[in-house]
Amino acid sequence: MEKLLSVEAAKKIILEKAKIKEGSLFPLHQSHGRILSQDIYAEINLPSFDNSSMDGFAVIAKDVMKASHQDPVELEIIEDIAAGSDPKLKVYSGQASRIMTGAPMPFGSNAVVPVEFTNFSDRYAQQALPKTILVNKTIKPGDYIRPQGQDIQIGEKLFSKSHKLRAQDLGVLAAQGIDKVPTIQQPLVALLSSGDELIQPGEVLHPGKIYDSNSITIKTLIESFGAKVVDLGVAKDNYLDIKEKFQKITDLKFDLIVSTAGVSVGVYDYIRDVILEDGSLNFWRVNIRPGKPLTFGEYKSVPYFGLPGNPVSAFVSALIFIKPYINQLLGLSEEIILNSAILKEDLESDGRESYLRAKIDHQEGTYFAKLASHQGSGNIFSLVYANALLIIPAGVKSVPKGKPVKFFWI
Repeated sequence: MEKLLSVEAAKKIILEKAKIKEGSLFPLHQSHGRILSQDIYAEINLPSFDNSSMDGFAVIAKDVMKASHQDPVELEIIEDIAAGSDPKLKVYSGQASRIMTGAPMPFGSNAVVPVEFTNFSDRYAQQALPKTILVNKTIKPGDYIRPQGQDIQIGEKLFSKSHKLRAQDLGVLAAQGIDKVPTIQQPLVALLSSGDELIQPGEVLHPGKIYDSNSITIKTLIESFGAKVVDLGVAKDNYLDIKEKFQKITDLKFDLIVSTAGVSVGVYDYIRDVILEDGSLNFWRVNIRPGKPLTFGEYKSVPYFGLPGNPVSAFVSALIFIKPYINQLLGLSEEIILNSAILKEDLESDGRESYLRAKIDHQEGTYFAKLASHQGSGNIFSLVYANALLIIPAGVKSVPKGKPVKFFWI
């Protein structure tokens, strides 16, 4: 019997082919989820000037250090400062300028009195600039001021190379005035399903046919890894149709080709033959459950993954093998984070390195694991119920209830 390639050996072969992609400047508004190709440092202070954190009055704190409701301090109002405007007048002792939230502090002032602490407290009324105000609360220097550089200072490191950009990160970059971001080029993946039995959702389900679930599942999963996927549709179990679709793939500059089904030893499994005509295969069977018929090689110098046709096998294989490949293209070193859980039931395996769908519960500081329904590789709904995959090492055929097992979240 042919010895199956171990999961780790297969990963090693795969990752030796993955070379990090080059970086390029990309528009900020399209950069969500992309990976930085270099460190980014602050180019301006945030805030870039001292500004008011409240609607109120810019004052000299010493003038109101003894203000109270019983003994309010009267100040002359010399100017109105709206957000976005530039103060024109310096504040001297006994004076104040009305100021809006975010507006720059005028020269001479060192604090803001919120409108709530004056006799001019209705901030929403359309009122003309008053000649004087009464301040009824003590204010200290620096109160209600956002000083220059309080949030970010020039030269400060904002993000490290290989950081994945989130919504809040884009906000920081926008606040820095950055409109183009240095990111790793997004890997481009060609996806092809195969099988005469496959029809598209919405079509009439005739006897012997099934709806194609792999295309949408694997496309979405690979996109979640950070790649862009071009779905090339379904190839028939026909040598010429498969050959034609693979030739079209080389017209575009793909970083990876992924197919589902058609790579085993069935009478109508032609993808393997097509690959071998214009490429090579490094391996085509791995000691993993689910997903033994996994193929890796290249077609016309483009790396190729042949995933199994069963939906769960394809899903698990993509997680275990394609995700680390995409990570390496993107310069990421993200590893699977393993946790430990106690089995709620006896577990049986077949000796292959197994990734079993499970439901993990957390009780009093301990994780507990229960298998998610039947573990058949065609039972895709079990992936919906499951929130984790249990890892059973190669050579282990049973694990009794109450024993710890490793798992990772999905």
